[in-house]
Amino acid sequence: MSEYENNDAENLFALGKFEEALSAWEREEKVSLHGFLQCYQKGIALLKLERFEEAASALEAAMELDPGNADARRTYAWVCCHLDRNTEAVASCDKSLAIDPGNARTWIVRGFALHHLGQYEKAVESYARAIECNPLGAEGRRAWNNRGAALDNLGRHDEAIDSYDEALLIDPFDIYAWNNKGVALGILGQHEEAIVCFSKAIQIEPEYATAWKNLAVACQSLHRLDEAEEAFRRAGELGL
Repeated sequence: MSEYENNDAENLFALGKFEEALSAWEREEKVSLHGFLQCYQKGIALLKLERFEEAASALEAAMELDPGNADARRTYAWVCCHLDRNTEAVASCDKSLAIDPGNARTWIVRGFALHHLGQYEKAVESYARAIECNPLGAEGRRAWNNRGAALDNLGRHDEAIDSYDEALLIDPFDIYAWNNKGVALGILGQHEEAIVCFSKAIQIEPEYATAWKNLAVACQSLHRLDEAEEAFRRAGELGL
């Protein structure tokens, strides 16, 4: 493949045209060896297209070509999470963090994998490290929210609520933090406050089915049965 065609593939990738970029790379692979960047970008494109097994293969090739690339190891870990290969994901994150220990995103992926392994204390610790690296912005919001979810699984609901509040300070329009806070409040029997949270999530995203269902349960707990019935109906219409 000519240099022009290779650049075309990279341009398509940059534009988010992942199917077209993959086709261009496949044509190139028939006539020339492929390098780290092509394997890495191909892995990302396949991840975006939810072709996770193929993404893992492409990223394995990338890591073989450049074992010291922390981003490739983190991306591979995220693919492993999608494949429910969470132990492998943690191991890949650890290798990435040995290279780049201050990367908040890698600590978040590690926490996610630990969470799905049921290792909630370790997940909380991993999210805390992410927050140390970047307490604000999208990564900070995600780390605070995920930390809250892990704390909920440990039965530490008051701490979880504080964590969701931190996420909402960063992004008041985070529907997941509003919903999660509502769930924690409901577990603590604070159903009126929970209804406020679920209603806020629905106000931001009216088609958020989970929030409608949780709103119904909270209303039911307060014997507000007409409101509960309506909320259950909306959740059903949205697929729950």
